[in-house]
Amino acid sequence: MKTKLLYLTIIYSITFSIHSQNLLNNSSWTVGSGSVTGFIQNGATIENSRELGKNHIGKDVVLWKATPDAANNADGGWNTSWINASSTNSYRFSVWIKKTNSNNGSTYFGFYANNSGSLRLNGTYYHNLYFWYGDLPKLNRWYLLVGYVHKSSYTGTTNTGGIYDGTTGEKVKTITDYKVSNKVTALRHRSYLYYDTNTLDKQYFYEPRIDVINGNEPTIKKLLKINENSKLILSYDVAGNQTQNFYCGDPSYCSPPAARKQQKTKELITHEEEIVEETDDTEPDYNNELTVYPNPTENRVSIQVEQELLTQIHTIRIYNTNSTLLQDLSFNKANKIEVDLTNTPSGVYFLHLHLKGGKSMTKKIIKK
Repeated sequence: MKTKLLYLTIIYSITFSIHSQNLLNNSSWTVGSGSVTGFIQNGATIENSRELGKNHIGKDVVLWKATPDAANNADGGWNTSWINASSTNSYRFSVWIKKTNSNNGSTYFGFYANNSGSLRLNGTYYHNLYFWYGDLPKLNRWYLLVGYVHKSSYTGTTNTGGIYDGTTGEKVKTITDYKVSNKVTALRHRSYLYYDTNTLDKQYFYEPRIDVINGNEPTIKKLLKINENSKLILSYDVAGNQTQNFYCGDPSYCSPPAARKQQKTKELITHEEEIVEETDDTEPDYNNELTVYPNPTENRVSIQVEQELLTQIHTIRIYNTNSTLLQDLSFNKANKIEVDLTNTPSGVYFLHLHLKGGKSMTKKIIKK
């Protein structure tokens, strides 16, 4: 009897609604290079540029890119202009950061306070305080960095800042909190790449914020910016190994990768029977209607879809192994498209098709 293996799926819904209290004016953060109004470059102009790119959920945004030279010094990033502040308020600083290629050098995330106002939680002064510096947990992955500067009367001793994984939304590291003295009247945000001598490295920043903490500021979940209708899909094979996870923006079309038809074997009998069921032979098999070539590829790949499958496609997207959406593709009623992977790192990528009726297909693309 023919059987098919079912993928077990866990679905997490994450809501998103944001009412901005951002004290930073990001309107000048446009495509270009060097300093702009409100953001003073850190390092040489050639090391600081802004370009369109994808954020952690695959949306096109303007990214500030740090491109280090071979010198062991400042390698890109920025200080903001001074923002009016009060010692009776607490503030939350945040920014998204991604590092690529290597962990050479260090990432820095911090603040300045005027009038010698930057204090540790124990009340001691230091002019050059950072919420955190070091290497992000993983390369080629977006992280939301969140730091807290408390009002001068604050007496707490617990660090609440953190680094949040842009794929899972989990807090993966706790970082240091600070407070201000009663003389503070202004603050500035800063984030850098420093001491990186590998000229192939890149560090990207987007959406730096300073929010007053007054109960109306966006929650961390809201800052993570997962679409309110999105779901994180985790798919597992019969052995319990995770095969892929990805965000699905439309809950009507969220499903695990299509099951493969296989003969039942003695080995399969050792697994729980609930993961094996009889094949519905009337179910369309579109595997022969999707062609990806050349695969492996060095830079470009062609995706060809036969007409019957083309009429069933709801969305077609490319994800990396960190489940970050890289490209949202469109066939525009043609059955072949070219995808340029020239500027992506070597490795494995997933071409994922959501089909009508809740079905889906996934094919691996290997970039040499």
